[in-house]
Amino acid sequence: MSKLKTLSQDDLSSISDKFGEILEKEISKSISMKELEDLDLDIILNYENEQLDVDVNVGVLFDELSEITQDQVMQSIDEAYLKFDSYIDDNFRM
Repeated sequence: MSKLKTLSQDDLSSISDKFGEILEKEISKSISMKELEDLDLDIILNYENEQLDVDVNVGVLFDELSEITQDQVMQSIDEAYLKFDSYIDDNFRM
């Protein structure tokens, strides 16, 4: 795997925004937005020593009639991380 370029504060902001977009898109693919009452994404970036660590906390409040499982949400998050890795590779690796 190639090395990350040196990331600026603008880069980190763009990365956070893009990951949020990817997460929302992946979650909406597998879960009808009609079944969600609230979706809260908390993206935490840690960039030290040219290493980028990205964590996400996803808060999901389902409609009371929803049959969505936590596993479905976790699968969406896993897919989002895969797409996010590709985004990083395409845009921020040397």
